[in-house]
Amino acid sequence: MQFCPVRAIKSALAVSALSFSFVSFSYLTMSAHPAKAQDAAAGAKNWKDRAEYDLYMSISQATDPAKRLELLNQWQDKYPQTDYNKERLQFFVPTAAQAGQPAKTLDYAGQMLKIDPKDTTSLYYTALFGPAVYGVKATPDQLSRVHSAAQGLLDFANGEKPATVKDADWPKQKNTLAALADSSLGWEASVKKDYPTAEKDYLASIQANPENAQIAYTDAGILLADKKYQDALFYYARAASYDGPGALPPATRDQIKAYFLKIYGQYTGGPDGADKVMAIAKANPTPPADFHIDSAQDKANREAAALQAKLDSDPALKQWYQVQQSLIGDQGQATFDSNIKDAQLPGGDVKLFKGTVISLDPADKPTKVVVGVFDPAKPDATLTFESPLTSPVKVGDVVEFSGVPDSYTKDPFMIVFKDVEGPNLKTTAPAKPKPARRKKS
Repeated sequence: MQFCPVRAIKSALAVSALSFSFVSFSYLTMSAHPAKAQDAAAGAKNWKDRAEYDLYMSISQATDPAKRLELLNQWQDKYPQTDYNKERLQFFVPTAAQAGQPAKTLDYAGQMLKIDPKDTTSLYYTALFGPAVYGVKATPDQLSRVHSAAQGLLDFANGEKPATVKDADWPKQKNTLAALADSSLGWEASVKKDYPTAEKDYLASIQANPENAQIAYTDAGILLADKKYQDALFYYARAASYDGPGALPPATRDQIKAYFLKIYGQYTGGPDGADKVMAIAKANPTPPADFHIDSAQDKANREAAALQAKLDSDPALKQWYQVQQSLIGDQGQATFDSNIKDAQLPGGDVKLFKGTVISLDPADKPTKVVVGVFDPAKPDATLTFESPLTSPVKVGDVVEFSGVPDSYTKDPFMIVFKDVEGPNLKTTAPAKPKPARRKKS
């Protein structure tokens, strides 16, 4: 699942409805009296005629974005040249955004920023809509526009509180603007395939506004592309599980969860632990310090280390394992026929194997004893005797033995031994001389 520009536009449109909480549109408060309106312009501006002013007043009083946009287009068509071009653009930018026209919003914002490079409204909408509209194939000029807008928003957020904003509201508002700016810079870096910078910027955005699940989802895609699987899984889980303010729609969260479970299984080798990751991500906007997901390779490495330690501590078990590995390979039968069949095992300095009795045939005075050598619960050696055992042996006993391999099967792995001897494996038969040939150690 990759970042979806269409979905991002829809998210941005929803956010744009809140924009009047973040930026000050002083032009909306201009007086309805013509003389005072002209006084506000310090006498430097004039209406072309009364009709232009009346059109302006209708626009300022319109509450429906579609109607206001219609009136603005009339103003543009009837008065392409006007002393109030800046004011018109100040109307056009948020109105086009509220009317669901992000591309037009960017066009108007670009015109406005040529007049006033610090116009907060235009900076806001350029940073908000630019990544989704321009996409992954953004031109250098488009990247530059978004970069400048983001930096302008950061300067605004890090500056003095506007007089029109309440003290109690400013921390949240400036964090919201900083989060938007950082996410836009993250998008710019990701388009340039500068993933470390993108990750840093997206993290800054999440830290500024932990409630923005869209950024968590976007960051997950960047981290996945950079092969940082553990963090990518966390942020996919965050986007899928978080259901508070700023959460993605339920249907979208379900899609992301399905994708999270898919790549989680690929990374870890199975579904175990996925619910725990989801719970941690739901409660934390960023990975906790001790957050860790075991990869399939991590598990394999631990199992290999544990196996090696087990084998190193038991020379007899190590020799058994080596024999087993040589026989389950593609050349197993040839190896058995040439090196193992009719040879005495174990060989070298090892005198006896050790196995746990799994079954006896017959149960009383058996002539066949099946044991588990490598795994006490898994049969892998069958000990055969020409005469019944006289030693008291029962299921669960640990017996030591040596013998001569007579046959084997690869799957399930089993070596059948004849001429078996062991300290607690006594029969009534006379002892036979041991074969001269032994397995090469």
